[in-house]
This record gives sequence, structure tokens and C-alpha cells, in this order.
Amino acid sequence: MSSSKNNFLDLIAAEIKEFYGIIIPVYTQEQKIVYTLSESFSGLFQKKLYVYFLSGKAIDYRERYFIFGFTF
Repeated sequence: MSSSKNNFLDLIAAEIKEFYGIIIPVYTQEQKIVYTLSESFSGLFQKKLYVYFLSGKAIDYRERYFIFGFTF
């Protein structure tokens, strides 16, 4: 990877850390890691953060809301 791509990928990890307070691993073999951000009413309402990886670096993330097990 070129250094500009590495800088961009580092910005994604820094953005996740700043907005959500989650430290992304420097290198992982996982393709996706799911973090639960909040949970209400015994898990009926959930807010989760999906972080997608390629070659050990975070390349994308999405915030998902679940109500009664359905995604919004």
C-alpha cells in the first residue's frame, strides 16, 4: 500500500476512536468486528458498530440500529 492509503486508513481508525471511544486493533485477521454501543430494555433496542477490515486495516464502518431484532 502507498503511504497515502495508509494515512487514509489510519484516519478511519482515529475517527472511530474519537466518535465512539473504541480503539481499533492495529492488525487483525478478522474481516468484520461488531461492537455493541448501547442496549436498552434487555436488548430489545440495540445500537451496534460494524467495522470492516481488509488486510488487517479498518476500511469502513457502519452504525446499525436494531429494534426487536430488525435492522434500521
